[in-house]
Amino acid sequence: FTIPREILPTYERFQRYYASKHSGRKLTWLWNYSKNELRTNYLNQKYILMTSSYQMAVLVQYNNNDTLSLDELQTATAISKEILSQVLALLVKAKVLINEEKDQYDLNPSFKSKKIRVNLNMPIKAQETKEQTEVLKTVDEDRKYVIQATIVRIMKARKTMKNQPLIQEVISQISQRFAPKIPDIKKAIDTLLEKEYIERVEGTRDTFSYVA
Repeated sequence: FTIPREILPTYERFQRYYASKHSGRKLTWLWNYSKNELRTNYLNQKYILMTSSYQMAVLVQYNNNDTLSLDELQTATAISKEILSQVLALLVKAKVLINEEKDQYDLNPSFKSKKIRVNLNMPIKAQETKEQTEVLKTVDEDRKYVIQATIVRIMKARKTMKNQPLIQEVISQISQRFAPKIPDIKKAIDTLLEKEYIERVEGTRDTFSYVA
């Protein structure tokens, strides 16, 4: 996804702000979940178009063009053609764009709506895209390492700890960043036992000690 230049300064400003507040954290943008508002100024009546980020990325291309082809829009936005075709179909259905020629999309100079705020952000069929799946997979992997690092940090400080208090302490320390699942914490403990960062206290089943 190519970030439109109209929102690039805002995007960069938030990146800098986040980096200044959260050292060492990774910020992942889920563009397919984002919402935007666009104000029209090419019609007699001014409207507010409530859009998805993909719809917004398409529509801002018409700030400098009255007509664009599917290929031109795909090049400008880097949205996959499968998703882009569905995004365009919704904009044509809403009559914001006109599609009279194959793969050619024109801005509708006669667009009208009874509402000033027009909701164009309807769900598209292919929500589970390969890109989305990859992003979520990356987030899951990052969270596994955060849980493991938190357990090691706690055990290094406490030296010895029982299973249940350890799980509660992990939840307490991570909950401001995300809600860790107990099965994920248990898997992380098993992983650290295998890697010999921690070990079971001899003669017990639920007490762990830190391996220096």
